[in-house]
Amino acid sequence: MIKELSLAVLFGLLIGFGLTGTIYFVKQGQANKTKQNLPKISAPTSAPENKDNDTQNSSSDNTQSFDLKIISPQNNDIIATSKTTLNGQTDADSLVVITTPIKNYHLDADSEGNFSLPIDLEVGYNVINITAINQNDQEAHIELFITYSTTKLE
Repeated sequence: MIKELSLAVLFGLLIGFGLTGTIYFVKQGQANKTKQNLPKISAPTSAPENKDNDTQNSSSDNTQSFDLKIISPQNNDIIATSKTTLNGQTDADSLVVITTPIKNYHLDADSEGNFSLPIDLEVGYNVINITAINQNDQEAHIELFITYSTTKLE
């Protein structure tokens, strides 16, 4: 009788540990699959500057390049309101197209090249694309990263 009881306990333990281990490994495999599908958030990096300006200037002798600058907000700013005013400067009378996660905007720069527009932000990380197109159909592009957060920083 002790022999049969010992065998029953031993088989019960083996079956119990076998089922528990199988369930554990199945759940781990599912967790790894869902982790692989998550988007990766990485810190934005600036594009490397081209130190060889001679090749650029020689290929574009007939056209003048123009500049697009964002005055405010700054790249990687954390903003506590859902609206912010985007201020910048480019060539005079250029068309400026601003794309946010929520809405697309377009406006014309004034005669001095200044532009200002209130934009809406969504909660969290916002990628703002700004493109300016001047009178000669040349384009300049800037990507701006802004975080809208209501969290109190102390």
